[in-house]
Amino acid sequence: MKSLIVLCGGLSTRMGHDKGSMIFDDKPMIIHLLDSLKMVADEILLVLRDENQCKIYKKILTDYKFIGTHGFKLFTDIEMDQGPLGGILTGLKHISSNKAMVVPCDSPFISQKLIIYMFELSKKYTNFDSFVPIWSNGNMEPLHSIYSKDSYKIIKELLEDDQKNVKTLISRLNVKFVEIESLDLPKKSFLNLNSLEDIKRINENCE
Repeated sequence: MKSLIVLCGGLSTRMGHDKGSMIFDDKPMIIHLLDSLKMVADEILLVLRDENQCKIYKKILTDYKFIGTHGFKLFTDIEMDQGPLGGILTGLKHISSNKAMVVPCDSPFISQKLIIYMFELSKKYTNFDSFVPIWSNGNMEPLHSIYSKDSYKIIKELLEDDQKNVKTLISRLNVKFVEIESLDLPKKSFLNLNSLEDIKRINENCE
């Protein structure tokens, strides 16, 4: 079973607006992402910051006919203001399987091929807790990674210790790193749109 956790609860300080609901190429960024994810996932969990944000996303998903289809579920953070690690915690608590791939809501170009490959890898190497893409310079992509449901306990401990960095979680897990340059897929799969300027630049390139 392929479970996907979409992190939507960031404060979007650089964007100045909620990133997932921002219009990119004529529709909300979250819809671009979900259009891709729904083709390869068995369940998709959206993790939101609070009930207000949840209402906004419910409307978007209703308008685009996602609500009630394909295992889409919406949850709000069980621990507030804990960053991406808090979102991963919430998602892992509610998934139906024993692992999930985490993706951010501001990556509209994520490749289906990447998702399929990551899950195939996790089926092949069952002794690992996590599967993390890594660049040749050592930079990791912890928000395009797979985490086991058992990681929930470790995340809980980290947050109780006021440690919110996802890389701290990775240091506590048995991780199989995936070399990005060796993968036959578009590198823009890992592109995040973090500002209005990013969206404007991408939109101009799409014209």
